[in-house]
Amino acid sequence: MSQTLITRAPHTPADWWVTADQARHTAQDGLADAATAPDLLRTLAELDRARRASAAAVGAAVEALLTAGARWEDIAAAVGLDSVDDARHALTAARQEAEAAIERRLGRRS
Repeated sequence: MSQTLITRAPHTPADWWVTADQARHTAQDGLADAATAPDLLRTLAELDRARRASAAAVGAAVEALLTAGARWEDIAAAVGLDSVDDARHALTAARQEAEAAIERRLGRRS
């Protein structure tokens, strides 16, 4: 029996930008809902939802830029960091959130 290796096609910059936009809207909704939450625990929950969505939006934007050929030096400067290493480190969690968000949105590709 022949075994074929199936690899996943990379996500396109457009895939990442749509994911970033959707996460941004989720973050905005979370902030709006926090402002009208009936109690402090609900406010905290909504703020946390907005925080996670914001991280996914940042990570997806980074992935879109990288996929489109942007340099890490430019990304580091855009987020106010002095070095590529600092940017890579600081954006790791956001990029992981973005990966999870795009997988939820698009599912696994084969």
